[in-house]
Amino acid sequence: MQDTSKVVFTPGFLPRWSLAVLPIGYMVMAFWVRAQGGPAWLWFNLDPDYFYLIDSLNIINLTTPGHVYHPGTTVQWLGALILKINQWGASTDALTANVLASPESSLSLISTVFIFINGACALMVGVVGLRVFGGVVAAWFLQMAPVMSMVIFKHSYHVKPEALLLATGLLLAAVSVLSLSPGLLARRRWRFAIAFGVIAGFGVATKITAFPVFLLPLFVLAGAGENIGDGLKAMALYGVAALAALIVFTLPAVGAYDVFFDWMMTVSQGNSAYGGTVPVDQVAAYPLQVLKLFKRPAFHVVFILGVVAVIFAVRRRTGPAPEIWLLAGIVVSQFAHALLVAKQANAIYMIPSFVLIPLAFVLVWRLGEALLSRSLGPGVAVLLAALVAAQGIGVSKLVRETAANRDQALSVNMDLFKGCARVYSYAASSELYALMLADYVTGSRFGGLLGKMIAPGDYWLEHWWDQHRMVFRDWRGPKDMSKVLKGYPCAVYRATDWATIERLMPQVMSGSAIKKICKAGPETIATHGIDCDGKPLQPESLKP
Repeated sequence: MQDTSKVVFTPGFLPRWSLAVLPIGYMVMAFWVRAQGGPAWLWFNLDPDYFYLIDSLNIINLTTPGHVYHPGTTVQWLGALILKINQWGASTDALTANVLASPESSLSLISTVFIFINGACALMVGVVGLRVFGGVVAAWFLQMAPVMSMVIFKHSYHVKPEALLLATGLLLAAVSVLSLSPGLLARRRWRFAIAFGVIAGFGVATKITAFPVFLLPLFVLAGAGENIGDGLKAMALYGVAALAALIVFTLPAVGAYDVFFDWMMTVSQGNSAYGGTVPVDQVAAYPLQVLKLFKRPAFHVVFILGVVAVIFAVRRRTGPAPEIWLLAGIVVSQFAHALLVAKQANAIYMIPSFVLIPLAFVLVWRLGEALLSRSLGPGVAVLLAALVAAQGIGVSKLVRETAANRDQALSVNMDLFKGCARVYSYAASSELYALMLADYVTGSRFGGLLGKMIAPGDYWLEHWWDQHRMVFRDWRGPKDMSKVLKGYPCAVYRATDWATIERLMPQVMSGSAIKKICKAGPETIATHGIDCDGKPLQPESLKP
């Protein structure tokens, strides 16, 4: 009889369980950094997390989301689903009131679910990698995607599209690796085409700028079947499945399709980031913008190695053809991705491509061994250990930076100005301002309700859509700033983009509106009738 009192490690037990280490490590670090970042309403957190929270409420209230420019619909309806499950049985009105009364707890809940989704996807890609590649080092490398760049990691725990783009990229990598199983793609090409299509539809519904990454499945499916015709049919099915999935995943925003397509037309016209034209010298800088997107060593080194490996593998006819096709698909999709977003060369738009770096490296490693006829495993293991250590240091640095920003933002005690008019603008560290801006950007559906829930005295200067004009507003709409401020003995202003406010202030206020200016990190605290410590400067009203 077997002795069940002892733990028996069957062959493969430790490698399988070791695949949980990096996903758990990612989740622990994500919760740690999120906690150090403080409330989501701080200036470096609120945009766009609060936008997606309010649009989740819009969906719960069966109204069209208002912030549909990414389009980001997956974040909105997943947020709505999470909130609904969390308050199952509550009426829509009660749920809405609860979320608006405690937005931070709602955002924390959605963020937590997103972190677990990303952790689960990291575990999945590791399991698939171990099955297909047969080695735990390759599987671990695939699981490094969430921390391959701090750009990926620091956006992965927010309520925003980038968090779900990490999960999407991990799923894309997992299905791509699974397709390398001998004979599986040929036998199951229709299932692979549909799976790739669902992932692509979800990814594009999350953020349209991820579109080029989904050229990758075309390269995988090109070799599906016994002849070219089978591959073309699989590619066609992939396109149909992707379109169908995109429609399904964006159905909650169907009433705003016209807004989204109008925005796409605007940004696609001209050569500037948001449409229109820019000077010729800036157009000539486009190649430099592309190069800027490749500046990260982990990206451009692996990209160059990938191109070289594909060229040599094709010329020498060395290495498994499916792996060559997959690596070719990765480098082509990454390059196309960079070309698309170079008009606004921000690394955040490259997150889907960055997530594929570990898979590209594993393929380069395997093709390199075939080309060189020697094992590279020991060197790769050392590189993996160095990468884990380096990214751990990177996360620690991010924690310190985030905590410093949090402490600076929270160092301002707005309770010192309770009797004053409190005027916020982008991107003030204030829960009230975060709600004001988010409600405005998403269609102003809850301003009346918020106005009833919160005491008067809070206002904001809006220049969101057009930085050539500024509007003084409260919860219900525009107000006459001069008349409103006459009713208060003092006023305090808080914003990060202070230069714009100074430039546009004459549009909304005649005379001197500012007496004292203080700083709290990137935020400016300006006052009239009171100093930055809450001590009155003069007893009279704010009338110039």
